Amino acid sequence: MKTLCASRLLRVLPLLLLVLLATGCEFEAPLSAKPEAPVDERLLGRWAAPDGWAKVTRYDADHYILVYNGTVFRAWHSRVAGQDFLTLRNLEGSAPRHHFLHCRRVSDRRIDVSFVREELVPRHERDPEALRRAVAAGWGQPDLLGSPVPFIRLD
Repeated sequence: MKTLCASRLLRVLPLLLLVLLATGCEFEAPLSAKPEAPVDERLLGRWAAPDGWAKVTRYDADHYILVYNGTVFRAWHSRVAGQDFLTLRNLEGSAPRHHFLHCRRVSDRRIDVSFVREELVPRHERDPEALRRAVAAGWGQPDLLGSPVPFIRLD
């Protein structure tokens, strides 16, 4: 019985951690009001993560549509402190809510994605420039980003 419970906990724990990271990382304003780089073709396609899946398609030359476990986002590149981020705007709510992701390419078939957390970046800030300053000031500090989640290309 203890082995079964421990086994279930080990399977559910990554999902719970990611849900906690995602729900704690919604910001009222985008990291950049407009895209700061065009769509990167290497991000397009279907991806698998330990907790589910993502599909990334082109919306136009500068925006993506990202479907993550059924939730739809519009996404674009933001560049802060010399680092590339994706700003995601949730398209399913009445009020605009954003997530900021730092993506690190590990190989052609794998990227590690980390959410920007609210410990160093104020979630209720409505000025993108203030958010950018907070991310830049927090770069390199362990509380800025959540644990990296590996995404593996499926196609």
